[in-house]
Formats: sequence, structure tokens, C-alpha cells
Amino acid sequence: MQGVFDNIVDKVFNGDLYTVFKPLDLQLHGYHSKDNIVLNIPNRKSRRIEFGLLEVVTESSSESVDWRLKLNGISVTKEYKPHYMVRYRDRLISKFVYDVTSLLNTEESMRREWVNLTVKHEGGSPVKLRKIQLATLYEDADASTSLRYWTGLLVLYPGESYPLAKCRNIGGHSIRISSYIPQKTSRLIMLINGMRHELTSPYTEGFEEYIINNIDTSIGDGEIALVNEGEGGAIITSNIILYSIRMPIPVIEVEDINASRVEGQLKIIVSLMNKGESSPDFIVFTVLHKGSMLTSMKINKPLKPSEHSISELIIPDMVKTGETVTLRIVWSKLSRTWFTEKQILVP
Repeated sequence: MQGVFDNIVDKVFNGDLYTVFKPLDLQLHGYHSKDNIVLNIPNRKSRRIEFGLLEVVTESSSESVDWRLKLNGISVTKEYKPHYMVRYRDRLISKFVYDVTSLLNTEESMRREWVNLTVKHEGGSPVKLRKIQLATLYEDADASTSLRYWTGLLVLYPGESYPLAKCRNIGGHSIRISSYIPQKTSRLIMLINGMRHELTSPYTEGFEEYIINNIDTSIGDGEIALVNEGEGGAIITSNIILYSIRMPIPVIEVEDINASRVEGQLKIIVSLMNKGESSPDFIVFTVLHKGSMLTSMKINKPLKPSEHSISELIIPDMVKTGETVTLRIVWSKLSRTWFTEKQILVP
């Protein structure tokens, strides 16, 4: 066994957790010294981020690397000083963990629904980016997130196990695990309350994210542990996120749809009702025909619980009578998105 895990967050937040996981195989050296990676953080709507954590995992032949890391044009670090490091075969796996909350809450960053990460190699040994992960907490009184976050680098060889924690009252929680499972015969087992969850290689070279939803607490004592039960060599794990998000959600239902032709155009009138417990941030109507979008309309006005709304969509006369178009209705609340589709026979 090599490495360590640290529990760096154990808190209940007012807000909604959104994570972006991006596996990479990006080599930086003298001939390709700079690259940009874009991470989407949707539906930000100028909300403040209460918690923002950036993780970068790299691979190199030595610690002698010169680099610079920027987030939205602002330097995160100018030095290659890993917070965690393990040796795997003939390579060094390094990990960097940064609190980027203040950088995500600058005036310019709050207007964006993406993060631009710039990495520049400035000398020394080549370095390969293997994984980037950004965890953000959208600040909002409507939501509550219980979050426990372990980070580090942990190498488990076949037959080894690592007890992580004893976590009480985690029924209904979810877990996200970021691991590198290198071979088909490798098998990582996550034990939660005595129940086994098997994680196997997706047959790709590098880190992957595994998600276990709706943890059962009907048995066991709340213990969480990692076990390497495979025969394919070492397994590397870089973080574990245990979380539960509770918030009232909007449920948009279609009450009526009326389609007619008016002055050579197709008019669709849609009646909606919110049967949920909160208002969506927005609603988007899209009309599709044979894979092509005919029209789209976004409504930012809140549709309150038990409230009705009527919307009118006008489409150029491009669809023949008797054909079918698809009406897709998408709505969002904080980091979550739902949709429904209805088929409409053109008169």
C-alpha cells in the first residue's frame, strides 16, 4: 500500500453540489507546451460558489517539472509542488488540490457558465495530465447538501484494503469514486455497510469516475472501505465524495397542446402546470422535425408551484400535413435538468 487519504470537507452546506470529472491523456513538453481545458458549470446564473475545489492529477518521470496553472486567466500556481505523490511502475503520479472558491466568485467568472483552465509547461521533464476534477457548491437557500470529501492518492495492491471511515446515517447518500483500474482482471470493491459494490476496468488507460447511488443502511455499521480483490496489479484511487442533496424540485407537466395553421405558419399553443414544490430557473421549448430544430424559445419567468402557463410557438410552414413534430420541454433547477417530449401531428 502507498499513499494516504485526507478528509478535507465534512459539512452541511446551503446549496447544490455540482462536480465535473474530466479524464485526460495530455502530454506537455517543449514542442507542445500549453493547452486549455474547458469545464462546463451549467446554469450558474451569477450565483455565488460557496465551495470550489480543483484537483489535477499528473504523471511524470521525475519531480523536475516547471509549469504554470491558471483558472480563468488568474494564476492558481506557478510552481510544480504536488500535495500528494506516489510511485506507480516507473512513473510518479502527482496530485494538486486547490481551493478555488474566490477565483470562481470574481465578477467575470460569475458571468460564465464554464471554467477555462490553462496549463503551461515551462521547462524540465515532460508532464502528462491524467485527470481534472472540479467540485462546486451553488449557493442557494432552496437546497441543502451534506458533503464528506476525501482526497489524496492511494495505491492498493491485490489483497490489500483501506478502511476509510465509519459514517452513520448515510441512507440515500451517493458516492463518487475516482480510480485508475489498469487491467481487465483488476477489481476494486467498495464495502459500504457490509454491502459489496464492484468497480471494474472500463478498458481505458487512465482515471474513471464511478458512482454509487442511494446507499442502503438497512444493515451494517456504517463502515466504508476499499479492497483490491483483483489479480491485475495495483489500483490507484484519487478521491471519494460522499454526499446527499435535498431540495424541493419543480415538476413540469403538459396539460394541453393545440396545433393549428395560421397565415401559412404552424402555431403551437402549450399549456403547462408546475406540479412540483419549487420554481424552475428556466423552461426551454424546442420543436424538432426529422432531427432538425425548427424553433426554440426560453422562458426565464418563474413558474411557481401549482401555477399554470400558456406559451405560443410560431414555426415557418416547413412541415407537411400529417407529419409529426417533436416538442421537447426542458427545465432546470440549480445544477439539475429534466425534460419531457410530446409528439404532435401537424394539421
